[in-house]
Amino acid sequence: MTIIIYGSKYGATKQYAHELSKKTGIKAEKYTDIQDINQYGTIIYLGALYAGSVLGMKKTLNKIEDCHNKKIIIATVGLADPTDKGNIERIREGIKRQLSNCIYNQANIYFLRGGIDYSLLNLKHKTMMAFAYKKSKRLKEEERTAEIKAIIETYGKKVDFIDFDKLNPIVDEIK
Repeated sequence: MTIIIYGSKYGATKQYAHELSKKTGIKAEKYTDIQDINQYGTIIYLGALYAGSVLGMKKTLNKIEDCHNKKIIIATVGLADPTDKGNIERIREGIKRQLSNCIYNQANIYFLRGGIDYSLLNLKHKTMMAFAYKKSKRLKEEERTAEIKAIIETYGKKVDFIDFDKLNPIVDEIK
């Protein structure tokens, strides 16, 4: 059996998960609704990036008892450019910190770009983003990572970088 599991706070990851579900015919479930992950042979996890972590991924995937018999696909959804090599390395490091070596080594990882709508952020996230923006603005241009540039460029705005065509390599891998 195969499942798409997602962790989404503001909706971009949920949109990707449901579009992937439409393209593949595989059921998409929110990570908080998964009861027994071990019943699935193929697990596709889509998770929103927040402060270097993938929402719900650690709690969900670390419940896998024997990863050797599983096909694991992870797709992160973040604000920063997913083609930037430094950004990819930082995301991979964050994923590796969250998962057992077995699960990390078994997983194929993809990087998707989401969006942000500051009007929808809760107080905690608005405060965090304001702090990150102020801190980022003080950095010299050459010190700014893709993530920092994305924070500066999008601060206070509503932006949508969702591109469903970026799901095609994941669809190909599932088939």
